[in-house]
Amino acid sequence: MNRIVFSFLLCFLITESFSQKVYTPLGGTPERKMILDVIRKPTETELGQPIQFVCSTFKISGDWAFVNGMMQQPNGKEIDYKKFKNKDFLEMAENGVFDDNFQAILIKKAEKWTIFKRALGCTDVCWANWLEEKNVPKEIFPK
Repeated sequence: MNRIVFSFLLCFLITESFSQKVYTPLGGTPERKMILDVIRKPTETELGQPIQFVCSTFKISGDWAFVNGMMQQPNGKEIDYKKFKNKDFLEMAENGVFDDNFQAILIKKAEKWTIFKRALGCTDVCWANWLEEKNVPKEIFPK
């Protein structure tokens, strides 16, 4: 009987160690802030202004994270497109084809999050083709 219990526990532990739980870090937690700051730095540089993210999806599985949502000024107002430093984004905004959204996949290596893919201002679902990326867990994407 002990062998059966031991075998069951061993199988459970092995299965549990290979499966990654998907979770959303709570607002205000260091992990959430760290990930958003990694996305924020290049985004603020390109947009030429401080921004705040309003996340609609924020999922982590193992060493992978997916985040998407809207961008706004810290005071809650719309982004000031006239301040854009990225000329492509400025031209897109002037032509009415820059939306106020963002989407990113991040990977953690040596306890540090880095951007794997990122898109700003998409007028479509930019992350749809990211589903084809090898090793990126599909469960982090919106359903």
